[in-house]
Amino acid sequence: MADIVIIASTHYNKGNNKIFIEEASKVFDKVLFVPINRLTVVEKNGISKILYKGTNILEFDACYPRFGSSDYFMGETVLHVLEQSQIYMPVSLKGYQISNHKYYTIKKLAEHGIPCVLTSLSASPQSMRNIVEEFGFPIVLKLISGFGGRGVMLVSSEDELQSILDTVHLFEEYISAQRFVPGGNTDIRCYVIGDEVLSVRRTGAPNDWRANISRGGKAEIIEGNKKMEQCAIQAAKLLGFDICAVDFIETDLTKEGFVVIEVNYQPGPFRKFLGNVVPKKMMEFIRKKVEKKAAK
Repeated sequence: MADIVIIASTHYNKGNNKIFIEEASKVFDKVLFVPINRLTVVEKNGISKILYKGTNILEFDACYPRFGSSDYFMGETVLHVLEQSQIYMPVSLKGYQISNHKYYTIKKLAEHGIPCVLTSLSASPQSMRNIVEEFGFPIVLKLISGFGGRGVMLVSSEDELQSILDTVHLFEEYISAQRFVPGGNTDIRCYVIGDEVLSVRRTGAPNDWRANISRGGKAEIIEGNKKMEQCAIQAAKLLGFDICAVDFIETDLTKEGFVVIEVNYQPGPFRKFLGNVVPKKMMEFIRKKVEKKAAK
């Protein structure tokens, strides 16, 4: 007997999570699905509980957290309690904290020799201008809080930069700048599931420079680049993830022929193009980890 709880974002994608539930139900005896805003964290006499309708989810065998940056405060608390328990989960609090910070993610990986796109962080318009002088146009700007292709901008001129910086400064947003790496609106997402990697080529919508599925792009499974896949596994281990996705752009600017642009700790399954392939592999992996832990 084994059970799993899947914790979703407050504003979760019903279609995506439906197939995670379907695949979990095939390999687990009990599956609980709950949005993070329906949980209550309780501390009493040094004992922690995470409650949903009177059920302590810490009594489950496994947990797959699938909440993002919009639930950061609660997410950080929930992951901290989960890490102190006996429950298995394929992500870490450290990885959640780092991967929700676009600049720090790249910094962490680059420090360990993983080829990454040139990245900076700024909180002021003047600092950003200094960065642009070094990187040159075009340049990619990313809001630290952005996700799913939102908050990502390709800036090609001083006029465009000024307009964006005025808005960012008004809302007191931190912004990360990355050197633009031409990729023909395609990139490669490496789904890391333990020591296995599933490589998927993403192609953006016509006239969109981003290879983003949620904004009209497409995806297909490909024969992976072995060096790229090894870098993806290394990145996952550095961040404390058994499951994640590492996004690459192919380029001749590095000797490896690619750079990491982002790490996603709760990647979508691209169900329109890949069906249930990704959730199936993830749930089967989590079940094996639970069985291995129980056998010790």
